[in-house]
Amino acid sequence: MMRKQQQRSWLSLVTFCAVTVLLAAFSSAFLLAGVSVAFAVARPSPGDDASASNRAVVLPAGAQLPATQPIDDEGYASSRTFSGMITDSRCGARHRMNSGKTSAECARSCVRNGSRYVLVDGEKIYGLAGDLTPLEKLAGERVNVSGILEGDTITVKEVTSAQAE
Repeated sequence: MMRKQQQRSWLSLVTFCAVTVLLAAFSSAFLLAGVSVAFAVARPSPGDDASASNRAVVLPAGAQLPATQPIDDEGYASSRTFSGMITDSRCGARHRMNSGKTSAECARSCVRNGSRYVLVDGEKIYGLAGDLTPLEKLAGERVNVSGILEGDTITVKEVTSAQAE
C-alpha cells in the first residue's frame, strides 16, 4: 500500500512541476508579446513630422552632422559655388553611347521625358532646382553653379560655364 501511495506522490509532484513550468512559459511569452505590441503601437511612423523634432539623432561612430549653411547679414542662407557637369537624373554621368546623341542632347531629352537636371561632381550628385533655362543651355558642360544647398538639392541662383574661366 505504501508503494502505491509513494508512486502516486511522485506522479503528482512531476505533474505539478510540469504544469507550473508550462504556465510560467506561456505567461512569459504572453507578457513579452504584449510589451512588443505596446512598443510597436507607441513608436511614431516614419512620416510623422509632429514628433520628428522630439527625436534624438544617433549617428554611427565617426559620423558627423552635415555643415549648416552660412547665413548672410539679412538672415538668409548665403550662396555657395559648386563645380561639376550638368546632366540628367536618369543617365547621370554615363549616357548611352549607341543613342546617336551627344551628352547635352541626351540630358535635354531625358529632362523632357520626366528626369530632372543634376550636377555631377565626381561621386557627388546634386539635384538642381530653379530656372531651367540656363541649365538647358549648358547641359552636358562643365559649369560653376552658385546657389543654396538644401539636403541634396541646390537652388540655383547663377550658372556659368567653367570653360569661360
